[in-house]
Amino acid sequence: MASKSSTCMNKRGEPLTEYEFEIQAESAADYINTIYGNDLIPYDCTKCRYWHLTPKSRHTPSRTCDYCTSASGKPKSLYETRKGADRRASILAEQGTPNLRVYECPHDNGWHLTSSSW
Repeated sequence: MASKSSTCMNKRGEPLTEYEFEIQAESAADYINTIYGNDLIPYDCTKCRYWHLTPKSRHTPSRTCDYCTSASGKPKSLYETRKGADRRASILAEQGTPNLRVYECPHDNGWHLTSSSW
């Protein structure tokens, strides 16, 4: 069953719809894509551990890094490719988070974002 998230918001500050299971999110994406012509795909949210939908063009697969943390102590997202990390940095810049840089994870196979200057 779908519900509105209490933790995850869209760029307008509205709660995202969350799905408990991948199959539910896939079904919702198929329905929306068919009825409205959108190109949505489900993704497993690392923040709330539920499933959300996103436009395929904005999807940047990531997972939580087992080694690296942010300045606030939270685990960093690890992007599979530099291209994916670059795309995420561009998306976040469009949403008002400028000056993010991409760097290779020193402990794992992937890429991180940072706002700190070295």
